Amino acid sequence: MIKKLNPISQNSLLFLIENIFLGFFLIFSPSLLSESISLDGVLSENEWSGANLYDLEYELMPSRNTPAALKTYAYIKYDEEYLYIGMKAYGDPDKIRATLKNRDQAWNEDYLAMMADPFRDGRYGILIGVNALGVQLDEKHTSNAQPDNSWDILFRSATAFQDDGYSAEFIIPFSELQLPDTEVQKWKIGFIRKSYQAGVQTVFGTFKNLPRETCYACQVDEEILLGSPKKIYRNYIYPYIFLNQVGDRPVKDFKLQNPDYEIGITGLYELTKSSSIEYTINPDFSQVESDVPMIMANQTFAISYPEKRTFFLEGAELLKSDMQSVYTRSITNPLGALKYINQGERNSTYLMQATDTDSPYLAAGQFRSYKGNAGKSKVTIGRFKRNLGQNSHIGFIGTNREYQLGGSGRLLEFDGLINFLDDYILDINFARSETHEGNIDFINTNSTFSGRTYAMDGESFSGTAKNFRLRRVVNGSNWGVRFKDVSPTYRAHVGFVGRNDYKSRNYWYGRTYRSNGTIRKINFRWNNRNRLNFRDQKTQEFYEFSIDLETNFNFTGSFEYQIKPSEKFEGTQFSEQKEIEISGNYHPRESFFTSFRYEEGESIAYRIENPEIGDSKEYNFFTVLRFSDNFKISLGHRYSELKNKITYENYYAGEINRLEFDYQINNALSSRTIIEKNDFNNDYFLEALIQWKPDPYTIFYIGGTQFYKEPNPLSNNIRIETSQLYAKFQYFLNLGS
Repeated sequence: MIKKLNPISQNSLLFLIENIFLGFFLIFSPSLLSESISLDGVLSENEWSGANLYDLEYELMPSRNTPAALKTYAYIKYDEEYLYIGMKAYGDPDKIRATLKNRDQAWNEDYLAMMADPFRDGRYGILIGVNALGVQLDEKHTSNAQPDNSWDILFRSATAFQDDGYSAEFIIPFSELQLPDTEVQKWKIGFIRKSYQAGVQTVFGTFKNLPRETCYACQVDEEILLGSPKKIYRNYIYPYIFLNQVGDRPVKDFKLQNPDYEIGITGLYELTKSSSIEYTINPDFSQVESDVPMIMANQTFAISYPEKRTFFLEGAELLKSDMQSVYTRSITNPLGALKYINQGERNSTYLMQATDTDSPYLAAGQFRSYKGNAGKSKVTIGRFKRNLGQNSHIGFIGTNREYQLGGSGRLLEFDGLINFLDDYILDINFARSETHEGNIDFINTNSTFSGRTYAMDGESFSGTAKNFRLRRVVNGSNWGVRFKDVSPTYRAHVGFVGRNDYKSRNYWYGRTYRSNGTIRKINFRWNNRNRLNFRDQKTQEFYEFSIDLETNFNFTGSFEYQIKPSEKFEGTQFSEQKEIEISGNYHPRESFFTSFRYEEGESIAYRIENPEIGDSKEYNFFTVLRFSDNFKISLGHRYSELKNKITYENYYAGEINRLEFDYQINNALSSRTIIEKNDFNNDYFLEALIQWKPDPYTIFYIGGTQFYKEPNPLSNNIRIETSQLYAKFQYFLNLGS
């Protein structure tokens, strides 16, 4: 809710009158900055006089669009280079949750944020904010994917506590954002606040939360004028040097190899405020954030991991698709890459060319995935997206991969997402792939599909994939249907498709109830999925019923009951399988968090020679103990087993135990130590890291990882098997400033 403190300027008033006359939404122009903002987190009257005032008057979660229980206000000013945001959150300071963390890790704490749709057509929305201790948060929202918090920009911020709450100020350079190529910037904007004072995670906002949440940040509804920002084009380069020393135990004695180093450079150059070129030469794609360990003992399909590498993050929202036609982590070790992005008035374009030295090859199957290393390849990705407004679009994705060992893979996909009649969302996808195999085999299997082999023996074939999903979401209920077909010969050489040869028919219905009592929100959901192969033989029938609830004492929980009346695997028809799952999270105070999940039921032992149904059990516990704003200890325990129903012999059984120590010196400097024992890998893992990251592009870290094993089953001693010591320094240069 916007309230004008001072009269708007004459030009803005004329513009406002013209737009009222034309029947558009009311447009408010924040005041030009007349006095410099002292970035200290304190909202002084002199600094923010004349600013537009926004009232966060609605509770968005867990209630929907009810009056906010806590007062929160936001202020906007601007000049030719910067957007200035001030926010004041009223409440009990003793009930504010905030700790020191690395960037984008404070989503489950008290924070204040601006949300905006700069293009006003729902192609994407942005969120920029801080937690109560100044940890920066930013993410990008789209209609066809979860919010992406890997999106980062450079902005400055500060926070301050008062007796009646806390406040925040942030200064956002217009130059950091891709903007419409117009003389005057006209955005949609809004503000949100997250709080735990009521005993439950609560979100307040300036806008009403629509049931159809296809793009959360795109729901902001206040239209504002932000003048004509100075055209400052980004010209960033960030060279790096990476030092590395590895050691292993080839036979008996452990040996450290000679130290090695790599140097490279990545850069971004803006052509206009809506288009840019990004390039990288010999990039270092080593990850400081290790992937969460997965239990793969009964898994036959490949699994994917989120993209965290800086070069691939800009424009990543354009590549999202239900078909997973693009999976940039399939470009594992590029020599170099070049990327072009344009966000036009109605059209968005993405082009990328890369040379990869270690190309993972993923061949999908009906019952399992097959993988290999195809060596060097050239990768091309193209995307065209027509933005239709109302969070809707149509477009094309094209990929091509040429393998140096011979062979190639191509894919073309048409996709569309249409929001209509206020409550309905339609997703449609159609993709066609072409595969031409080389003659140097790197897949170790004799398996076949549709009269062809998985081995690389020069075969050529094409395949198709189709997706149709219709949803209706209203306040209190939702339902949907989805039909998805993936042919046996379909492959995505730059994407992630681990399963094919199926026709999936999915139906679901859910109801949500909200109250102001002990249970603030409860959701019931029913789901049915039938899967057939391309010979129209039923391979799986699946039903699920679930209950999710949120309480007013910081506990959330869920219960799921699943039943598979029938399932077919590798020619064998299996009978009924049942499973229950219970999970919960309890976060009563800032210093303590715990979660659990327990599953028990029946499952096919897919990875034994003669698969059969066994009794399964899996549980995990995770607890965080925080001793100060800086220091925490995390403990994780996961156990999984599958037993023979008659003999009770284990097909597999094991656990993963993980202990992590984190000390955050400030928002830029942190240290971490991880100790892990993994029964499934039969090893012990040790990691130590010190990291300094003052902004998204400048980074220095030094650390090491080591794996230990017991030399034989009779030994209680462990010895080091592999080791890596590393250090990296990447420096950010802004040549455009």
